[in-house]
Amino acid sequence: MDRFEDAKLRIKEATDLVALIESYLPLRPRGRLLVALCPFHAENSPSFTVYRDEQFFRCYGCGKTGDVFTWLMERDGLTFREAMEQLADRASVSLEGVFRGGQRQENKGPDPYEALAEVAGFFQRALLAPEAGKLAREYVESRGLSEAIAPWRLGYHPASGALSQFAQQKQLPKDVLEAAGLLRNGRELFSQRVMFPIEDERGRTVGFGGRIVPGAPGSEGNGDFKPPKYLNSPESPFFNKRRVLFGLHRAKQAGQRRIVVMEGYTDVIACHLAGFQGAVATLGTAFTADHARTVERYATDGLVLMFDGDRAGMQAAERAVRELANTRLSVRIAMMSDADGAAKDPADVVVQRPGEDMEIVVERRARFADVIDGAEDHIAVWFRLLRRRIDLSQATGVDAAAQECAAVLALVESPVRQSALLEQMARHLAVPAPTLERLLQKQKRRRDGQPADNAAAPTPTRLALQPGELELLACVLSAPRLLEGFDRAAAGELSPALATALDWAIEGAALGRTASADLMRYVMARADERPDVRTLLGDAFQRGSKTAEPAVVLAGLLAGRRRLANEARRRTVRQQLQQALAVGDAARAAELQNEILTRLREDLPRRNTD
Repeated sequence: MDRFEDAKLRIKEATDLVALIESYLPLRPRGRLLVALCPFHAENSPSFTVYRDEQFFRCYGCGKTGDVFTWLMERDGLTFREAMEQLADRASVSLEGVFRGGQRQENKGPDPYEALAEVAGFFQRALLAPEAGKLAREYVESRGLSEAIAPWRLGYHPASGALSQFAQQKQLPKDVLEAAGLLRNGRELFSQRVMFPIEDERGRTVGFGGRIVPGAPGSEGNGDFKPPKYLNSPESPFFNKRRVLFGLHRAKQAGQRRIVVMEGYTDVIACHLAGFQGAVATLGTAFTADHARTVERYATDGLVLMFDGDRAGMQAAERAVRELANTRLSVRIAMMSDADGAAKDPADVVVQRPGEDMEIVVERRARFADVIDGAEDHIAVWFRLLRRRIDLSQATGVDAAAQECAAVLALVESPVRQSALLEQMARHLAVPAPTLERLLQKQKRRRDGQPADNAAAPTPTRLALQPGELELLACVLSAPRLLEGFDRAAAGELSPALATALDWAIEGAALGRTASADLMRYVMARADERPDVRTLLGDAFQRGSKTAEPAVVLAGLLAGRRRLANEARRRTVRQQLQQALAVGDAARAAELQNEILTRLREDLPRRNTD
């Protein structure tokens, strides 16, 4: 665990939430809980609830949820760093090495950004070394990125031990290298990878991305272990993945005012080399509201989000609409499949392959430029994708789509923007705007008017969740040992906030937080800067406290999610089968029939042969 997260947890474990809140307002017991009139909204009966064992609070009136850090941020208007520093003072926890330039520490050793820049230079020299960097250079050349080595400071992490020796010679701070994920327990995790320095919008080196070099020692794994193809630095005091965009500093330098968001650093570099200098990429996370706030001051000509045309890309496009509910940017969406149906990534379209005729490359790049220029309004794309999974020719389909629209509209803070979006969505739904307005107000009343004494968990109206997702998280929070050997892939595609919460729960259980209260304290600490995840955790914990047999419920949920995925795939395959039969493609029809039968067998209950 990096120093930043470790410090958060030590502060939290040394601070009693009950004592902290009682220094502001009186709490009174209600069973094993403590309640008070909510300090965040006006109410006549207490709905503000404090969970002593789990060390979090939840208001069942206004929905505020959080822990000791959130309390100070919400109650006193502090930033997260200010809240962390104040609680560290109160608990006598040292923050040395966590924040640079804090009032309680001296600035010892090199600046962390300068230290990481030194490491980037070391990696670049290793890539250019005649023998040691040969295999990595050949890979860079095969991707058409040779021209990027100097300007983008591409590098190579040599065999394990070389970085530690360099850091010792240069007296680089070990804690900075550990926070950047370069060192862990004496191991060099990026060893023998092509290295991509990650810069923030000011051009400071804040982390690294590493890509396996085909044919390098360890690239094929060992036994069942397969190393990840790409590896990024973890979050740290100087690297926030929800804010940093790879390539944004270069786009700023190039004077670009239209930002095009992609998914990988090789895509961004290839696009810049090909003249598309507004390209940036997220780093191990979907495009977030924080990313949007980061680029708002630069993207005066708007934002284009580029996604793959596959199922994952379409789901990412739908999630982006919710994340961007409050952005002031003009947002459009482009699909890679419109640029070149055979190409998976932008780099495949714009790069010149060895020996390839330049005229063909120019033609592909022109087509790629047309796709960016022709990107559609993000709400129009959202409805196009919505129609693929919801039949808007049926009344039930329109109702379901209207519910999703209302959930997005409820996230919008600006009344003017909310009104404009409501009109736009009503036109797409072909329903009167006042009808959608009434549905929105109904959702707001249900959210804001939750009775304090209602034993049922509140409906998470502010988060668009798939059926069963909340129950899935509830099961693992109430019985963390269910996470032992948990197959993350078995959960399937999850909503963004829930996927984050589940990943943190898995992480906490792996660290030994196998008691429900311990795990809840851990995941709440991880969610301090994610109000959506905090709300979800509060809902799921309340639901889990009323789940009698979480193991049985979880097994049923996972089986149900598998069946739903298979049903969706079977519907698609049946349509493809009809098309194959219509054109007389017997071989393709036989292949599709076999797939349908295979998926049907997977869903059949297994017989006990004992």
